[in-house]
Amino acid sequence: MSATMGTLMNLAIYVALVAVGVLLGSRPFCQKRELPWLGKFQFLALMLLIAALGVKLGANEEVVTSLGSIGLSALFLTVMAMAGSLLCVLLVRKYLLKLDRWGRHHEDREEGEEKRGPAQKVDHSSTFFIVGAVVLGMAAGRFLLPPQASEACGTIIDFGLYLLLFLVGVDMGKQGGVWDSIRQAGFGVLLIPVAVVAGTFAGAVLAGLFLPMGIKDSMAASAGLGWYSLAPTLLEKYSLSVSAVSFLSNVMREIFSILLVPVIARRIGYVEAVAPCGATAMDTLLPMVVSSTSERITVYSFVSGVVLSLAVPVLVSAVVALPL
Repeated sequence: MSATMGTLMNLAIYVALVAVGVLLGSRPFCQKRELPWLGKFQFLALMLLIAALGVKLGANEEVVTSLGSIGLSALFLTVMAMAGSLLCVLLVRKYLLKLDRWGRHHEDREEGEEKRGPAQKVDHSSTFFIVGAVVLGMAAGRFLLPPQASEACGTIIDFGLYLLLFLVGVDMGKQGGVWDSIRQAGFGVLLIPVAVVAGTFAGAVLAGLFLPMGIKDSMAASAGLGWYSLAPTLLEKYSLSVSAVSFLSNVMREIFSILLVPVIARRIGYVEAVAPCGATAMDTLLPMVVSSTSERITVYSFVSGVVLSLAVPVLVSAVVALPL
């Protein structure tokens, strides 16, 4: 009971920090300023958070000795979660939203398929920095730092996470325009992130039937929905091994999405191209989705990413609190 209350308390703190950040970022004095430091502070907080997590992972003997099996579990979990997301979005697009494979309503079909703009180059350097920070942190925790440093990293992770969530909220509030975009596409657009979550968890449940980590831990590891910098830190107190699987699985989800989005858009459907991206559909993979589909799909990708990003702390904490 005390663990569940602690999880719910943390969830309340996470949501409150994001909400305060959104409220602050949406104020006129923030809207009228460029705030170039905001992204830099987010990145610094993120790097500190990830490096501290790496130290804790590297200092944990169980995690280090099981890295091979963790990697295989993460790969299988990622494939199942992405497949489930893709299937659910396909069903929602065809039978609930009633859109064609180009994301058009029946009355829009006579306009013809929109031409795609020139492919945009997507900067994935932050991904490599984050992966590098985890690797260096694990090496330091394993070979260089004393055990006391690993214990101190727990506090660093807590406060780093609080700062990151607040800054993410400020950034989202400053960008604004989310509700205008939703009204433009209709509130049916919210069915896409719901389908992504349902498909991800369905795939995770099936994966959990075959993995030694079980159904609950598989769901917890996949609940990051591609946000590999946040979900592992949320899971760190629950289980370091699950946190490690979560990190690898969510990194794989982004990398696989980079490769698969153009193929899915070409072979299956434009709206479905949003499905594998998860939370990264609003930022890292948004240019990839748009360049592979059309401007019409921008709102589906952005809104889905925003909703899923807000949902990650809720979903991870809710799964951890399940009495399984």
